[in-house]
Amino acid sequence: MGQILDDSLNVELLQLICSGEGVEINVSALSERLKKHRNTVVSRVENLFSNKIIDRPFHPFPRILAEYPLLVLEKANLPRNRKTNAWIERDQYIWAAFFVKDEEYNTLLIELHEDIHAYQMWRDQVLDKGRISLAPGEEQVSSEAIFLSTKAIIKNDSTASIELLKANFQNSSQMMMNGLSIDQTYLDLIEALVLGNGVWTNPNSLARKLNVHRKTVQRRLDLLLQEEIISNPVSRFPRMWAPPGYFIVLSLIELKKQKDCISKTFIDDPHTSLLVRASAGKYNLIAISCFSRLRDHLTWEEKYDQRFSGSIGAVKNLYLSPSMTFSIHQQYVPLEYLKKRLEIIRE
Repeated sequence: MGQILDDSLNVELLQLICSGEGVEINVSALSERLKKHRNTVVSRVENLFSNKIIDRPFHPFPRILAEYPLLVLEKANLPRNRKTNAWIERDQYIWAAFFVKDEEYNTLLIELHEDIHAYQMWRDQVLDKGRISLAPGEEQVSSEAIFLSTKAIIKNDSTASIELLKANFQNSSQMMMNGLSIDQTYLDLIEALVLGNGVWTNPNSLARKLNVHRKTVQRRLDLLLQEEIISNPVSRFPRMWAPPGYFIVLSLIELKKQKDCISKTFIDDPHTSLLVRASAGKYNLIAISCFSRLRDHLTWEEKYDQRFSGSIGAVKNLYLSPSMTFSIHQQYVPLEYLKKRLEIIRE
């Protein structure tokens, strides 16, 4: 496995496809699938991209969770200024960041690191290298972190919430997303692209960029997929875990009994995109879920309490509205890793 990522051509290919280069929409396949004219498909897909309802397609890089096996959920009290914002935007280990108001903390960071030591070194360098500016009299950033292993992830499915969109569409006379009125054709296109239907990788285009033969590119693409370094090309929602306009809920959950049964129910639940076994005080499960309205989450939570009476103990929720999203670097972290990997190879 390591040898694959020690090959500079493989890494250069990964940089391209993980940033969306050479990954294209198969208009003919979508036209046939939806029984719509090609021009309709082209214009509708472009509307979805321009209105930031879904991202342009790319190859996800699930291997990043093995290269950075430490998942950190960190609440921090950070200064609010341009320097801090620039650091969050450009840092190679911050997967997602949200504005919050929880106790003395104002920011939630979701990070990926190699190990505890790497995390500690990174945290020290944030101050030592002046990446943020503290207020006069302050010497450090107060924070509270939960450390998780990516091996403890039991669900990581950015496509789960498409079922919520479909259900909400059926129950609504009109659905608006980022100013765009969503009809059945738009919904079908969103579902297809999020699931990767109608998305393909063009080896000819990539071969020209890399100055190698098309068959060389195709063989390497097949190997990267086979070894699960990448997954099939898809479009994703910009906030990854939730469609536009939906609330994200980060939940710390105490399971007292029926742990496997409740976990399996969460895995099958379309509200939940990320599920991680944890050991954080009394909490042993962490979930990221999404809902179109906050009251829907309260109703959903009550149903779990009723269904598994006495089995679910304490629950601590952090509600993250769309306006609280600072950034989600679903591809930036992998791309920065690949950039660093290529520099090491070339040295």
